[in-house]
Amino acid sequence: MKKFLNISLLMFVALSALTLGSCKNEVDEIFDEDAVARLDKAKAEYKEILTSNGGKWQMEYYANSDEPGYVYLMTFRNDGSVTISGKNGWIGYTEGESLWIPTYGTQTSLWEVITDNGPVLSFNSFNKYFHLFADPEDIPSLSDEDVDETGYGHEGDYEFDLMKYSNDTLYISGKKYGIDMIMTRVDASVDDHVYMDEVVAMADSFFNAKIPQVYINLPNDVRWIVKNGASSILKIFREGADEISTAETHNVIITHDGLSFMNPITLDGYTIKNFIRQADGSLLCRDDNTTTITADDLSNVFMIPTFTWKCDTTQMGGVFYQKVQSLKAELNDYGKRKLATIQIAYNNNLGKYIVDFGCIYQKNTFHPTFYFDVEAVSEDQIRFHYTGEGDAASGVYGQRCPSMVAFVEAMSGMTFKLTTSSLLAPVDMRLTDASTSANYIYVKL
Repeated sequence: MKKFLNISLLMFVALSALTLGSCKNEVDEIFDEDAVARLDKAKAEYKEILTSNGGKWQMEYYANSDEPGYVYLMTFRNDGSVTISGKNGWIGYTEGESLWIPTYGTQTSLWEVITDNGPVLSFNSFNKYFHLFADPEDIPSLSDEDVDETGYGHEGDYEFDLMKYSNDTLYISGKKYGIDMIMTRVDASVDDHVYMDEVVAMADSFFNAKIPQVYINLPNDVRWIVKNGASSILKIFREGADEISTAETHNVIITHDGLSFMNPITLDGYTIKNFIRQADGSLLCRDDNTTTITADDLSNVFMIPTFTWKCDTTQMGGVFYQKVQSLKAELNDYGKRKLATIQIAYNNNLGKYIVDFGCIYQKNTFHPTFYFDVEAVSEDQIRFHYTGEGDAASGVYGQRCPSMVAFVEAMSGMTFKLTTSSLLAPVDMRLTDASTSANYIYVKL
């Protein structure tokens, strides 16, 4: 009986194997054919998407979570070529008037959509301005801290899983390292070099090194302090909290139109990621249309003790323009002296604000200085109070050039409304008489 059962079992297994094998082959043939067809269709669709309407795209590229993002412009063509343009410090730096400026680079290489588990965008020939992030060689150090990265480099991707397309946006993911990124369509008429220059200029308008910190202003009226903005590796901590123990770092990318965090961050229960630049220079969160990024109140920024504001004598109005013109004439009569500068600053030794007139006589510069108190009337208004005092030079020049004293007295007691070209980087301000708008002074940090 046992032998019979064993034989029956063997026969059943054999018959089952034949039956299942037959079914499996039929299923494989059906699904293999459908899978291949689906992949071929997706491949063709993505190629059409990439090359249509001129084929120009902005890629928001992240090599890793420790670096900022980098913008690239890419123009895809049906012949398999792609022109990639970028402007960042890894491409190179050129020396500007007062800072080092990232170098622009553009090169044409090859691309294709291949298939793996799904459609994949592959940049399959070397492009020196793009593949540098995937090169496993040691990274040239841009600072005094040099680390040997030989064998992995930036750990960046050059092939990307094509995840989804919606509203002129491609959602992609690095094939090897899995970082999620996006590509957005750009008008074909856009000049790559001009576009990338504008991206760099946008970065400068967001985070100016002269402004020590800015703020994320949440809907609940709580502010989070942001430092190191110019590096695009933001140090963020809640206002009033201990910076050392609570600060977190988050990398961002600055694009042609705004700023985005690599990954969403949550502050006080509010999740934010994407910001768009507003006309006033601030950043507005596109995720909730409420959260903003700005500098401090303008009155507080103006009164930062370490700041020196230089008046532009060519951009003054009303009484201030009149007094400056008279002052220039009086200085000329006073031994052909010239007015070089008018500056407003805080003097730590005096514990007061000063208005300093830089006057050139022959090859020497003299600085008659008048003392002020300054108060914040509101978040965007200040008031000057001339104390009636000054240094020795102010007495001498005040007698010979009465318009100098008249300028100072015109400032005293006047409430100025402060405006700026950028609420995020207020390095310039216009001080306008709150009662008579014709009276104004333009200053720059």
